[in-house]
Amino acid sequence: MATAEQSCYHCGEALPVNSNLQLDIEGVAQPMCCRGCLAVASVIAGSGLVNYYRHRQQLAVKANEDAAANAMAWRGIDERESLWGSAAKSDGRDLLLQVSGIRCAACAWLIRSHLEKQPGVLAVQVDVDTGFCRIQWNPAETRMSELASCLFELGYTPHLPLAQAEEDGRRQERTESLKRLSVAGLGMMQVMMYAVGLYAGDAYGIEPAARGFLAWVSMLVSFPVLLYSGTVFFSGAWRGIRAGRPGMDLPVALAIGLAFLASCYQFFMGGGQVWFDSVVMFIFFLSLGRHVELVLRQRNMQAGTALARLLPEWANKLDEEYRIQRVLVLDLQPRDSVRVTAGSPFPADGILLSGNTEVDESLLTGESVPIRKKTGDSAIAGSINLTQSVDLQVLASHEQSIVSSLGRLLMATQAKRRDDRDVPDWLVPGFISAVLLVTMAAWLYWQWQDPARAFAVALAVLVVSCPCALSLALPVVRSAASLSLLKQGILLTRPAALFDLLKVDCVVFDKTGTLTLGQPEIQKIEINPLRSDHNPQSALGLAAAMESHSSHALASAFRTNTPLDKLGAVSNFPGQGLETARSGRRIRLGKMQFALDKAGPSEARITSPSAGQSEDLHFSDQAIWLADNEGWIARFEWSDAFRPGAEQAIEGLRKAGLQLSICSGDSAVKVADCARSLQIDDFRSRQSPEDKINYINELKSKSKNILMIGDGINDAPVLAAANVSITVHGASELANSAADVILTGASLHGVQRCFSAAHKAHELVWQNISWALIYNISALPLAVSGMLQPWMAALGMSASSLLVVLNATRMHRSAKSALQQAAAADRSWAKA
Repeated sequence: MATAEQSCYHCGEALPVNSNLQLDIEGVAQPMCCRGCLAVASVIAGSGLVNYYRHRQQLAVKANEDAAANAMAWRGIDERESLWGSAAKSDGRDLLLQVSGIRCAACAWLIRSHLEKQPGVLAVQVDVDTGFCRIQWNPAETRMSELASCLFELGYTPHLPLAQAEEDGRRQERTESLKRLSVAGLGMMQVMMYAVGLYAGDAYGIEPAARGFLAWVSMLVSFPVLLYSGTVFFSGAWRGIRAGRPGMDLPVALAIGLAFLASCYQFFMGGGQVWFDSVVMFIFFLSLGRHVELVLRQRNMQAGTALARLLPEWANKLDEEYRIQRVLVLDLQPRDSVRVTAGSPFPADGILLSGNTEVDESLLTGESVPIRKKTGDSAIAGSINLTQSVDLQVLASHEQSIVSSLGRLLMATQAKRRDDRDVPDWLVPGFISAVLLVTMAAWLYWQWQDPARAFAVALAVLVVSCPCALSLALPVVRSAASLSLLKQGILLTRPAALFDLLKVDCVVFDKTGTLTLGQPEIQKIEINPLRSDHNPQSALGLAAAMESHSSHALASAFRTNTPLDKLGAVSNFPGQGLETARSGRRIRLGKMQFALDKAGPSEARITSPSAGQSEDLHFSDQAIWLADNEGWIARFEWSDAFRPGAEQAIEGLRKAGLQLSICSGDSAVKVADCARSLQIDDFRSRQSPEDKINYINELKSKSKNILMIGDGINDAPVLAAANVSITVHGASELANSAADVILTGASLHGVQRCFSAAHKAHELVWQNISWALIYNISALPLAVSGMLQPWMAALGMSASSLLVVLNATRMHRSAKSALQQAAAADRSWAKA
C-alpha cells in the first residue's frame, strides 16, 4: 500500500497534480484523490465507522463522483413494488442486491453497520465472496432509494434485483437439500454407534435388555431420518409409478421402507435382526450424491443472470430540450436519444448522433484493438465507449438487441445439447423389473417351502440387489474428481463433461484472452540513434506519464512501477494519440503519422515497413511512436503475449493425437501470427458467433467430438454448442455460465490436468461398477437360497457402498501428485 503522501487514503490511487483535497481522520489530515472519495470518507468518519480503515484488508474502490445522480435515479423505482424483494413477516421485505466494490470483511462490517442504523432496516447480511447483500426492511418506514443511497454514499454500487425470484428459488432448493443431507448425516453417525453394539452382541453375546435398548434408540433416531431425508425417494418413486415410468427411486424406496418396517416388526415382536443402520446410511450416501449434483447443476444455470449484467442498468436519456434524465435501460425504446460518457458501456444498439470516439467491442467480437466510431456509425449494446462522450439514437429495444439475440442463441444451443444420463433410459425399467421379479419369485418359492422364512428371504433379496453401490459408483467418483480438480484450480460445472473429454478428438481455441492474455505488452523499445538525450528507460517513463491520462486499451502496456514524469495538460486526439508540452517542446505519442506530423528533420530516418507485409497489417498499429519538435524519440513495439502454459498445453494435446484449430473474431494477421507461433495449421479469423457455431456443426458433421476453449461473451453460444467446453481465467460471466469446465488459474496447463483427471476418473468408475456388479451377482444367489440373512445382506450392502466410496478417494491421491507437478511448472514460469 502506498504511503499517504503518494496516494489517496481511501482508494490508494495516485493523487492528481496540485491536489489539495484532505480530510481530518482521527486527528490526521489524510489526502484524497477526488471529491467522490472525500465524500465517502466523510460519511464513514461522520458515522463513527473509522474502524473500517483500521481493519480493512484491501483498499476501497475509487468512489464514483456521480453517486448522488445515481442515487437520485433510484427514486424512479420506489413505486415499483415488484423490485422490493420477496415478502417477509410483518409486512416486511427480503431484498437481495448485488453490490459492487466489496473487497474484504471490513467492507461487510461497514455496510452492515451503516445500513442497520437506518430506520426500517431489520437485519443485513453481506456475503464477501459473492458480493450479495441481503436486507430485511419495512417499506412503510423507509424507501428503496434510501437504501441504495446508503450504499452509494459508502462508495459501493448496488445493482437492481432483477433475478430475485430466480435466485430465491435456487437458494431454497439448495437449503432444503442441505437440510436433508445434514439430518441424514447426523442420524447415520448416531445409529452406526448403536449398530456396533448390536453386531458385537450377535458375535459375542448381549443381554436382551441391552439389545432391546440399542434397537429402541436406533429406531427413534432413524425414524425422523426416514420421514424427512428419505421423503424425496418415496415421492420420486410415486411420481415414476404415476407416470408409468418407474425410476431408480422405486427399488431405493422399497429397500429403505421395507427394511425399516421389518426392523420395527422385529423390535416390537421382541427379537430378530434390525437394519436401522443400513436405512440411514443408504439415505445419507444417496442424499450426498444428489446434493453435489444439485450444486453443480445450479452453477450451470446462470446464463440469464450473466446476460442481464452485461448491459448497464441505467441510461442517460435526453429529452427534447437535451436535458439528461436517468432511466432504466429496460425502459428504452427505439428513437430514444441517450448520452454515453467515456468509460461507460452503450446501453442499447444504436447510431451515433454526434461525437467521435473509440469503442472496445472485444467482449462481443473478440477484436482486441479499439474501433474508431464517428457520427452515423453503429454501436453495439454492451461495448465500451473509450475516449469521449457521444450521443446515441436507440435502434432496438432491450429484447431486440444483439446481446439479447446472443442470449437466445446461447439458450438454443444449450437446449440442443444432449441430456446427460448415467445409464440408458431402457436400462432403468429393465433393471427394476428384474429386481422386483426376482424378489417376488423368491418370496413365492419360500412361501411354498417355508412360509416363516419367506419375508426374510425376500427382504434379503431386495436389499442385496438394491443398486446402492452401483448407484454410488459414478456420483462418488464425480464428487471426488470435482473436489480434486477444484484443489488444482479447475471448477467442474457439468460432471458428465469429465467423461466426455475422453471422446474428444478435436480442440478448437479462441485466440484473444484464451491463447493470448488479451493485454498488450511492450516487446521492444527502439531509440532514435540521433537522440542521445533519451534512453529506453526515460522514453518509457515519458510515454507512461502521458498514457496515465488515457483510457485507451493500449495504455495498460505502459504501466510501470517507476515514478512518473510530471507533465502539464495532456490532450487526447481520439484514434490518433496524445499530446502534451514540456520545457517549451510539443511531445506527441501515438500513431506514426500523428506523432511525426511536422516533427522535424529526423523523421526521414524512420524505417519503412518490411516488403511483403500483408495489407491487413498497418505498421502504425503495431508500433507506438514518441516524438517532439526535433523528431522521433522512440518507437514502442507491442504484442499480445501468450497465456502462461499455452505452448506446453498445445504440445501436450498435439502429442495426444488431437486435431487443433483456432477460431477467432480477431483480425487475419493476428490470428495467423498466433497460429504460426503455436504451429497450428487450421485457423479462422473474423468469425462471428454464428460463424463459429457453423464451424462447430461442420466438424460435428464429420463425426468429430469437439472441445471448445474460449473466454469471451461472443464465445458463449459456441461453448454451449461444443461437446465439451472450457473457459479460462478472466472469462466473461456469460461464457462461464455456458462452460462445462472453468480454469480459475492463469495457466492453460489446467487443460492437460482435466484430461489426466478424466482418465483417472474413468478408471475408478469402471473399478467401482465392476465391484458392484460382482457383489450383486455373487450375493443374489446366496440371498435367494436363504443362506444370506437380511442383516448379512444389509452389512454386505453397506460394505460394498463403503468400498466404492473409499476407492473414489484415490482421486485425491492422484490430485496431490498433479498439484506437485503444477507447482513445479508454476516455478518454471516464474523463472521465465
